[in-house]
Amino acid sequence: MKVLILLNRKFPYKSGEAFLENEIEEISGNFDKVLIYPSDVYDADKLTRNIRSKNVEVRIVEHSSLKSRKFGYCIGAVKYFFKSKESGFGRKAVDGYFLDGVEKQFRKISRDLSSFDFKSGDEIFLYSYWLFINAGVVCRLKKFFEEKGISVRAFSRAHRFDIYEEKARYSFLPQRKELLQNLDRIYPCSDNGTEYLKNKYPQFSKKIETSYLGTYDRGVGKCSDDGIFRIVSCSRISEVKRVHLIIEALVLLKDEGLKLCWTHLGGGDLYDDIKKRAESLSWMEVHLDGAVPNTQVYDHYLNFPEDVFINVSSSEGLPVSIMEATSFGIPVIATDVGGTSEIVKNNVSGYILPEKFSPRELADRILELAREDKDEYNKLRTSTRAMWEKYYQAPLNYAEFVKAINNIDGAN
Repeated sequence: MKVLILLNRKFPYKSGEAFLENEIEEISGNFDKVLIYPSDVYDADKLTRNIRSKNVEVRIVEHSSLKSRKFGYCIGAVKYFFKSKESGFGRKAVDGYFLDGVEKQFRKISRDLSSFDFKSGDEIFLYSYWLFINAGVVCRLKKFFEEKGISVRAFSRAHRFDIYEEKARYSFLPQRKELLQNLDRIYPCSDNGTEYLKNKYPQFSKKIETSYLGTYDRGVGKCSDDGIFRIVSCSRISEVKRVHLIIEALVLLKDEGLKLCWTHLGGGDLYDDIKKRAESLSWMEVHLDGAVPNTQVYDHYLNFPEDVFINVSSSEGLPVSIMEATSFGIPVIATDVGGTSEIVKNNVSGYILPEKFSPRELADRILELAREDKDEYNKLRTSTRAMWEKYYQAPLNYAEFVKAINNIDGAN
């Protein structure tokens, strides 16, 4: 029997990990059984996303809220604190929290897995969606199965917070070398992430390779034809997304003689702050739609004209929001962080801004696009869509991912 055991944080509960909605449908048919263990939910949470594949089973092993469990990890971290080889109170505390979380999650998942009748001839694929606590649990499960004489392949994806150490608290991510040592493969979602890990941990470079995520073809959007230049952004409204900088750039365009419309799809902790700041844009059309389901985002891109997509985050992996926008042929203006420059290329799919750009720089790029010759602008939309077709289609990328994990030999 060929079994995939997937550890993630929320899917198919709550929101987030949107790529898994695509991926699980594409890859589940390659296994006899798929078991999903979402670590950040418990048995009182409600399912929010349906999985059509009949061989997929979601296993909930937690019976208390995430908040109470995190408190427990903090308490449990004390026993690891003085054993930690890290320097500084903060790093020792984070290291202890990580190790206690791994231990407690491993005990519950391994106990649940013991209820299945796995045999020595079975093939077990242990898959962590994040290079963090889930990956630590995968490493423990690898040993758990190997001790039973069962063939195991252990691997993890890596995205953003679980790659770039300088972006983390105390510029530290725990147990990096241990994870890379014990996993058979690590698949960052961008070449930038791959090169980062290879440069930082060259002794494990042969284990690290890029595996792009992907989105589906839901059609090609249309651009404005009524003289209004339409701007769209889509993200949660949080500090790292820096949505306020879009407003600061638009303010600078007030006297440029343009008719503008800006729509933001997404809510978050800073929604009220952004709504207040947007009052400075009373001279133009503004829509702050708040949190919307993915299906509504796709419907918007397909049926409402949008001329440019903007993402000004201070940190990214390879953003799903940009991938989705380009699939509809919408050019992008985005900051050069993480793997963004792999999908946003100047004069091909939009324009890249430096991470620490000024509102004036963003305003000038918007102005340039708004005044672009119509034929040249249409060429940009065509090449944007073509880039997505070549590199970011879900069926193609997930088929390659399945091929890659089947070729893992398990050797360290």
